[in-house]
Amino acid sequence: MLPRSIGAFTVVVGLLGAGLALTPSAARADGGTLYVNNTSTSNCSDSAADAGSQTQPYCSLQTAVDTARPGDTVMVVKGTFGPLDVKTSGTASAPLTITTSSIKALAQISAPHSDSGSALTFDHVHDVAVHGFFIVANAPVSGVAVEGSDNITLDGDHVLGADSPPLVGIDGQSSTVTLSRDQLDAAPGEDGVDIASGAGGTVITGNKFSYGKSAPVNAAGAPGTVVVGNTFTDNGGCNTAVSLTGASSGSTVENNAFFLGAPGGCATYGTSTPVVVSSGSTGASTYDYNVFESESGGALYSWGGQTYATATDLQAATGQGKHELYVAVTAGTAGLNVAPLIDSADATAPDELSTDFNGKPRVDDPLVADTGTGAGYYDRGAVEYQDPYQVTAAVSVTKGPAPLSETVTANETNPWKTGITGYTFDFGDGSAPVVSTTPSVAHAYTAIGSYTVTVTATTAAGTSVAGSKKAYVTVAAEAPLVPVLSLGQAYPYSSLTVQADASGTTDDWSIADYGVDYGDGTPAADLGTSGFGGHTYPKPGTYTATLTVKDAGGNTATTTRQVTVGSAFVPFGPTRILDTRNGTGAAKAKVGPGAVLRLKVAGVNGIPASGVTAVALNLTGVNASAGTVITAYPDGTTRPTASNLNPVPGQVTPNMVTVPVAPDGYVDLYNNAGSIDLVGDVEGYYSTTAVVTLGGTGFVQVSGPTRVLDTRTGIGTPKGKAGPGGLVTLTLPTGGAGNASAVLLNVTETNATASSWVAVEPSSGDVPTTSVLDFAAGQTSANLVVAPVSNGQVQFYNRKGSVDLIADVEGYVVSDATTSPGAPGSPYFPISPTRVLDTRNGTGAAQGTLGSKSKLSVKVAGHGGVPAGVKAVLVNLTGVKPTTSTWLSAYADGSALPGSSTLNLATGATRANLALVPVGSDGSIDIYNSSGTVNVVADIEGYYFG
Repeated sequence: MLPRSIGAFTVVVGLLGAGLALTPSAARADGGTLYVNNTSTSNCSDSAADAGSQTQPYCSLQTAVDTARPGDTVMVVKGTFGPLDVKTSGTASAPLTITTSSIKALAQISAPHSDSGSALTFDHVHDVAVHGFFIVANAPVSGVAVEGSDNITLDGDHVLGADSPPLVGIDGQSSTVTLSRDQLDAAPGEDGVDIASGAGGTVITGNKFSYGKSAPVNAAGAPGTVVVGNTFTDNGGCNTAVSLTGASSGSTVENNAFFLGAPGGCATYGTSTPVVVSSGSTGASTYDYNVFESESGGALYSWGGQTYATATDLQAATGQGKHELYVAVTAGTAGLNVAPLIDSADATAPDELSTDFNGKPRVDDPLVADTGTGAGYYDRGAVEYQDPYQVTAAVSVTKGPAPLSETVTANETNPWKTGITGYTFDFGDGSAPVVSTTPSVAHAYTAIGSYTVTVTATTAAGTSVAGSKKAYVTVAAEAPLVPVLSLGQAYPYSSLTVQADASGTTDDWSIADYGVDYGDGTPAADLGTSGFGGHTYPKPGTYTATLTVKDAGGNTATTTRQVTVGSAFVPFGPTRILDTRNGTGAAKAKVGPGAVLRLKVAGVNGIPASGVTAVALNLTGVNASAGTVITAYPDGTTRPTASNLNPVPGQVTPNMVTVPVAPDGYVDLYNNAGSIDLVGDVEGYYSTTAVVTLGGTGFVQVSGPTRVLDTRTGIGTPKGKAGPGGLVTLTLPTGGAGNASAVLLNVTETNATASSWVAVEPSSGDVPTTSVLDFAAGQTSANLVVAPVSNGQVQFYNRKGSVDLIADVEGYVVSDATTSPGAPGSPYFPISPTRVLDTRNGTGAAQGTLGSKSKLSVKVAGHGGVPAGVKAVLVNLTGVKPTTSTWLSAYADGSALPGSSTLNLATGATRANLALVPVGSDGSIDIYNSSGTVNVVADIEGYYFG
C-alpha cells in the first residue's frame, strides 16, 4: 500500500514521467496552475494582474509558492532560483504540488555560498510534494530541511551537497516524509538523509545514493523507517550505508543494492559495517533481500549490537537476511554487476514502487529465473532493468552516384525474443515512410544529396521502439576513384613506425576496402573501410608502399608512396662516459701513438643496450704530447681516412662527434701521433627503438644557421660577458622552440680573459660536471652543442674569467610533424665517417687553397653512401693552416651566405667543428672562407632524410 503522499502525487508523475508539459490554457483560473519562469525571454512578473499565467509567469518561485492554495500546482517552466521556504500547505485530498514542466536539468533551487539556511525548507507544512528539481547546497548547509512538517514528498529530485551537513535533514517534529526516485550525491564526510529522534514513518524508496565516508541514511530514534529498493554507491571506501540507532523499531531494510569500494577501493576512507541496526531498533524490524557487491572481506552486518560477517551468520542468530546476496568484486571495479539484482526482490516489501528510478515499469526478464517474492520479478536496487531490445538502421551502400539503389535493414538485438510485428523505414528524402513486416526493404535515391535513414520497430504489445542508431546515405555526382595515401610518424611509437592514412581518397562510391603493401616483404595489411593503419618497418631505409582501394561500385585503383624511416634523436646528459685521466670508461692512461681506444656506449650510464645506432659525443683532447689526429668510427670496422679532432700540445681541444655505434655497443677512437688524454661526454644518441614523445625523443628539424645569442650585442640575452661561475640564459625566438626538447647550437666563445670551459647548466642549479666547450684565454673557438630546452630557454655556465658567448641554431629536436613549428623533423641515418672534400689533394674539388671571400660547392648527395634527396648532412668541417685569422661558414648551395660562422681559425691553426648543414636542391653544400687562404677538409658523419 503506497503512503498517501505518494498516492496523491501519482497524477503528477504520470503526466511528467514521459516528459510532457502540463499546458492548461490559463493560469490561476484553469486547474489552479501557477507558472514560473525567470529566464531572460520569459516576460515574467511577480506583480502583474495575470502574473503566474503561461504568457506572464512568475519570476520568483518563492512568490508563486507563497501565493498557492491547497490543490494548486506550481509549474516551473525553467529557471535558477535561490532558497525556497515552503510555508503553504495542501490537504490530504488537495496537496500542494511544486514541479517542473519537463526535465529537472532546467530548474534549480540553490543556497548561495554565503547563505546560512537550506536550499529547500519545508517550514511546518503538510501535504506538499516537490518533483524534478536540482537542489544544490553551495554552502555548508542542508540541501533540504524538513521542519515540523507531515506528509511531505520529494520525488525525482537531484540533491547535491557541499560540506558536512546532511543532504536532507528531517527533524523530530516531522512525520510521514517520503523520498522516492531521488538522486542524492553527498560530498565526502557529508551524511545523506538524517532522520532525528521522534520522526516517524519516513519512507526512502527507489533512490540512488552516491556517498563517501559518512552514511547516506541515518535514523536515530525514528520508528517505522522504510529503506526499500535503493542503490547505494560508495565512492572510494567501504563505509556504513544504513544506520538505524536509538529506538528506530518497526523499520524495514529490503531490496537495496550496496556497491562498496568503487572506484578507489576500500582503503580511501576505511572499512566499516555497511548496515547497522542497534539493539533498540531491532524490535519488529525486517532486514532482507539486499545485495552487497564489495571488495572488502569485512563484516557486513551489525544487528542488535552484534557483528555478523555473512548473511548465513545473521540468519542463524536472528532469523533475518534469509535472501541476502553477496558478490565479491575486484578492487577498483566501477559499476554494479546487475545479474544478481534481476528478478530477485521482494515485491511485497512496504512502499516498494511499481515503477523504478527512471519511471519505468517492472518487467519480467525471461532469461532469468524469478527468485523474488510476490510478483517474483521485481529487481533489487533503484533501477528495473528493461527489455534490452534495440534496433538500428543500416544501409547496403553509404555513398554512390545517382540513381542509387539501396537495401535498408533493421538490425536487431533481441535476447528476450520480443515479438516484433513491423518496421517503419524513413529514408530521409521526402518520400513516404515504408511499413514492412520484414526487417529489410529496397529504396532508390534519385537526387544528389545527403540523407538520414531511421527505423522504428513495433512490438506485439503495440509499443514503438525508435532506432538507437541512424544510417546516412550520400548520393554524389559521378567522379572517378582517386586513391590517396600519406605516411607519417606514428606517435608515440618508435621512429620505424608509420601511420598510413588513405582518408584523402576521393570517389563517388563508398569505399569497400583499403589495403596497403608496405614494401618490406611483409603481407599486405587490410585497413578495412577506415583507411588508417600502423606499421613498423624492420630496419631503417626507404620503402615504396602501395595502396589498393576497392569501392562499393566494384572499382579498384592503386597508388604508391615512398617513405623513409630512420633513427630518432634522444637528448641525453651531458653525461661523461670517458676520461682517461681518471679511468672513466677506459684504463687510466694516455692513448699512445697508433693506438685504438674501444669505448663502450650502449648499455652505459643509462644509455639503452639495444637499438642505439649512433652517439653524439663531445670528444675533448687534453695533454697532447704532439700534434695529432683523432678518428672516431664504429668498432670492428675499417678505420676511415676521416678525422674528427685535431689536438695540439698545450691546448684543450673539443669537438662534437656523431659516430655510429657497432652492434656490440662500442665505438673506436684512434690516435695518430704522440700520447693524449681523451674525455667524452654523451649529449644524446640516435635510436630505432626509443618511443617518440612530446618533450623527449624526436627528430631533427633542420633550420639552417640562425644567430640567436650574442652577449657582445645583447641578442637573445642581456648584453654583457658571462663572469666566473656566471650564467647566460638564452631565450629562443618565439615559435622557434615549439615543442622542441633540445636545440642544436653552434656555440662560439670569444674575448675570454682566462682559460675556462662552458657547460649547459643543469636544472638542479648545481655546478656542472661536464663541459660542452673548452678554451684558452684569447682564443676564439666553437663547438656543436645539444642543449636541453626548458620553457623556451637554454642556460650556459662559465667556469672561470669572463667570456662572450655566441650561438647559432642549426636545428631542433621535435616529436613529429603535427605538433612541431615549421617543417617536420627528419630521421637520421649514421654512416662511417666519409671524406667528401680535401682541397689539399683535390678530393671533392679542385686542388688548392680556398681564397679570401671565396666559396666552393661540394656535392654530397649521391656520394659516400649519402643518397639523393637528403635534407641535411652532419659535416665535420676542418680548416687547415690559414694564412690569417678567418672563419668558415657551411650552408645549403643556392642559398644566401648566413650571418654566422661554422668554424673560427687562428693563423696557422688546424681545427675542426661539426655542423648540421642543409643540402641544396642540387645535392650540394657551400663552404665560404672569410679571409686569407686556407685548406678545407669535410667529412660526412651522417645524413637526415625526409
